[in-house]
Amino acid sequence: MDELSLLARALPDAPPPSAEVVEKARLRLAGAQRKPVRRGRANRRGLAWGWALGAAATTIAVVMAVVTLVSNVTAVPAPVLVPADGNDALLRLADQIAKLPDERGDYWRRSLLNNGLIRVRAGGETFNVLSSSRADLWQPRDPGDPVQVEQWEQLVRPATEADERAWRAAGLPGTVQRVCMPGTRAGDCAKVRLLRSKPSQCVYTRAVEPGGVLGDSRLGELTLADLAALPGDAEQLREKLRTFWKTRRDSPPKDSFEEFLATSSRLLELPVKPSVRAAALRLLAGLPTTKVRGSITDPLGRPGIEVTFIKSEGFTAVFGTDDEVALRYTTILDPHTGTVLAANVAIAAESTEGLAKGTVMNYQAWAPGAGWTSERPERPRGCRLSDRPLP
Repeated sequence: MDELSLLARALPDAPPPSAEVVEKARLRLAGAQRKPVRRGRANRRGLAWGWALGAAATTIAVVMAVVTLVSNVTAVPAPVLVPADGNDALLRLADQIAKLPDERGDYWRRSLLNNGLIRVRAGGETFNVLSSSRADLWQPRDPGDPVQVEQWEQLVRPATEADERAWRAAGLPGTVQRVCMPGTRAGDCAKVRLLRSKPSQCVYTRAVEPGGVLGDSRLGELTLADLAALPGDAEQLREKLRTFWKTRRDSPPKDSFEEFLATSSRLLELPVKPSVRAAALRLLAGLPTTKVRGSITDPLGRPGIEVTFIKSEGFTAVFGTDDEVALRYTTILDPHTGTVLAANVAIAAESTEGLAKGTVMNYQAWAPGAGWTSERPERPRGCRLSDRPLP
């Protein structure tokens, strides 16, 4: 993969999100969504495979040209999908996707983009930068074939046109100082390098996974064969999920079955048949924890449905000098397939210095083009083979 191809994949034609990757640790956000965190810190554990990845560009000039292009793309208006009947929208979506054909292919491929805001200072200017990273997964249908995971280093750039002007006014520095809370240790407030010109930190793994177990174990140690065997009937799926819950009930956290059932939204991120996705949506639509908020445009400019499946408010995060920025989390679904477009979308519920209420602070988005393919993965050029599992 050359750098231009990587750049095109990592920065799709969409308006730049008003968010930045907070840190690699933010990949571990999903699990703690069940409970409110104590004031002062967001505490949400990992997403599928817990990948921390990055994207790369060819030169600073190319990157800034792409940033300018993306900044001027007009957002696609989201269709009116959700009337006042709320969760019934999920039932209608389930009816729609249950008619979709099963996908074929030898590999399930998904690319995860991680983006978030960082407050920085340089040359007398204070502004925000967008930190982006990327992970690519090739999961074989045949458990005897190797699983390939690629991680690309972060690409950091000014978040908006206004931030770019501040960066230019500061003299186009290649390194900026992170803005931190007073009293933060210097070692915990490292400088940030902007606009990396090549993927020097790209690493990948390629190995057969014993038993074909998926890296995402949030619903249990499942294989693609296990997912393929899931029923497309909502009540039968409920009972199958009960067996998953029973095998995990002695492992912390000790959730009730009802709490565990709410987390079945994770099936919408996994390679299940459309009929199973439809069954999961029917189950989720009937849960008191599920709330359809309405139509929305996701951070990559795609129309979607905003839904919360579990507790999403009462969290705080650190941003710049403010250690208690109130935020809420949401999930955005594809209105045609029911799959997740963006997860763990953290939206500021209040304003603070350098951050307006309603701004997306960080998110994880599945890149376009995901799904089953018969194309075999190639060993990525410019990447170092890792001898240990990627986090």
